[in-house]
Amino acid sequence: MEHHSMLLLFIILAVFLAIVFVTVFVSSIKVSDENHGLKNTLRKRFWFSLVLTIVLGILTAVTLPKSPYFIFAKETPSKVIHVAALQFSFFMTEKEIDPKQPVGESIVIPLNQVVEFRVTSFDVNHGFAIYGPDMKLITQTQAMPGYVNSLRHKFTVPGEYRVLCLEFCGMGHQGMQTTFKVN
Repeated sequence: MEHHSMLLLFIILAVFLAIVFVTVFVSSIKVSDENHGLKNTLRKRFWFSLVLTIVLGILTAVTLPKSPYFIFAKETPSKVIHVAALQFSFFMTEKEIDPKQPVGESIVIPLNQVVEFRVTSFDVNHGFAIYGPDMKLITQTQAMPGYVNSLRHKFTVPGEYRVLCLEFCGMGHQGMQTTFKVN
């Protein structure tokens, strides 16, 4: 339901922007010489800029808190999963991963609890994409060398989830995947 309200908000924004651009285009058409050009152009530009700034500020204030990066920001994760990407595999564990000898383990995530994935890479950039039991993309982040991205998510459907690489990382990219269970 939340996605439908966001879609509706963006459709309203698109219609509003189309009306604004048509209005600006029509008002910028050259007026005949007997009318001596447009009247009060600076005042019209001021009001247009002010209204546009207010509308964009309101839309930003409404949509930014619903961004995936802020949804679970105030909740403490029940579990932290460390993820390391290395051509052409993912290593997932509840302990920190040693870059010299990466070892993964079978992961089981609790249902309806916030989990934090701490994702990094030991070689090149990789995509870390979590697909649900129905193989629909749930969430994703980048795995980058020398940097740890934190990704929080609450799994509400039990089953086996698949992690795939979303960024071409070499000849074995298509086989770069792992799984975990949500109970």
